[in-house]
Amino acid sequence: MTPTRCTPLKSVSLGLMLLAGSILAGGCVPTVSLLAIDVVRDEREPRAYWQDNKAEMDIRLSIYPNWPLTTGSDTNVSVTIWNAVVLLTGEVPDQQTIDRILDSAKSHHYTRQVVNRIELAGRTNMANRINDSWLTGRVKTALVVSGTVDATRVKVVTERANVYLMGLVTSDEATEAVRIVRSVAGVVRVIKVFEYI
Repeated sequence: MTPTRCTPLKSVSLGLMLLAGSILAGGCVPTVSLLAIDVVRDEREPRAYWQDNKAEMDIRLSIYPNWPLTTGSDTNVSVTIWNAVVLLTGEVPDQQTIDRILDSAKSHHYTRQVVNRIELAGRTNMANRINDSWLTGRVKTALVVSGTVDATRVKVVTERANVYLMGLVTSDEATEAVRIVRSVAGVVRVIKVFEYI
């Protein structure tokens, strides 16, 4: 499967349809409007956007069959998909669990590549996860404020202060995004999971 690009006309049409649907639904305008903006600015076709989100949920449910009821587990795995490329991050206490998760991600019919960054370790504590969320926010803000990178085209995932960058970008955009992210205090390492257009 090759990366798909969304034409401006398709993007605007889909965005307007989502916005109109949100108005008719009543009370959901802010949420659906943000989704519409997200889809319109996204480089992926709307279908790819939908399939990425669906595949994320499918793989997550295969890892955590009782999610969202599962808590207290030693397993902490995040699944992020961009244009059928799966990024697995987190901590798992044993190799058998990592193997099972990888098999699940690789066997999903939609995935075309799996990037495994799961660490064989105990689950991080809440303070570390809050720090990762805070760091993600700072990285996204730095990308927006820079004005040199379209931040809506870059997906940011942070795990143990390691920042993963995904998206469909040019080589120059990737270089600039990495330069910006490296300048953010607290970032330990920047890992590119980009696809180049």
